[in-house]
Amino acid sequence: MLALIGDGSFQYSVQDIWTAAQHRLPVIYVVLRNQECSILKSFAELERASGVAGLDLPGPDIAYLARGFGCNAVDVKDAEDLEREFVAALRADMLTVIVVPTAPGKAML
Repeated sequence: MLALIGDGSFQYSVQDIWTAAQHRLPVIYVVLRNQECSILKSFAELERASGVAGLDLPGPDIAYLARGFGCNAVDVKDAEDLEREFVAALRADMLTVIVVPTAPGKAML
């Protein structure tokens, strides 16, 4: 099973990886890390409330957090790393979190 999620949304559902790890589910989480809550920033702009505090996420180490919950986890740097780690995750037969850096951008509302 594959789960694709952004780093902002991941902050709201981090308990999911703990549950999946406890049940030894072979899920691959691909976390797209742009270091912000893009959807909330876009909603703030839509509502003319730009500059809302707390929507930048420069600090959380997602892979470190995932390992703390008992998951296999890795940060990748490029498409080649992603491919290699994804293939390894398919073979691992355990929960794996792959963190992929992406550029910030507006959400499509």
